[in-house]
Amino acid sequence: MSKDDQKVRTIDVRPLPPSGRHSLIFKAFDEMEPGETLLVVNDHEPLHLLQFMKHERRDFDPASYSAFERKPGEWVGSFKKTEVDSSHRSGIVFTSFDKERVQDEKSFSPVPIYSSERYRVILTYFRAGQFIPVHSPTTDLVLLVHAGKGEMVAGSQRFDLKVGDIAVIPGGEKRGIRATTDMEILHLASPPPTDADHEEVVKKLSEGRFE
Repeated sequence: MSKDDQKVRTIDVRPLPPSGRHSLIFKAFDEMEPGETLLVVNDHEPLHLLQFMKHERRDFDPASYSAFERKPGEWVGSFKKTEVDSSHRSGIVFTSFDKERVQDEKSFSPVPIYSSERYRVILTYFRAGQFIPVHSPTTDLVLLVHAGKGEMVAGSQRFDLKVGDIAVIPGGEKRGIRATTDMEILHLASPPPTDADHEEVVKKLSEGRFE
């Protein structure tokens, strides 16, 4: 790892096995100050890392992400660190969908508002047509539709979603959501998803597949 200047750090993870890359990246990110940017050099676009950071790191600014292929087999992804509200550092969270709202034209936008060893709370924002691909993570999931309409796959069933709907899906069961209008959903996952739980989501998003 090197520090290119006061606000940009670079880490090349290509020499490492895939299983060891994320831990090194997170360690480097933890050492950074708000406002600094981490450039991650990888042998492919770091979409898996992007989704993991969006779900796991409140101090990551998703709007700052960019990536380009510098030459064959050498991708550079940019991850900027942002300040965390003091209320979140204390462990007490008081917020709202309006305050946390993030919208991405390319994909659904998860905003983690609380995380512990037992569970994670995420506010998820969708533009019409965006989706969380059908996948089968190990986590139990409780969700509440705050705004908009859509459809949901849960196990072998399909449901239309509207404001006020609540769903509880046990770990290991398939689940996926597709918005038919702009949507906002509260997710509570227990225990917090692992890196492996995101793999199918990232793969299908890169392929543009809901199922």
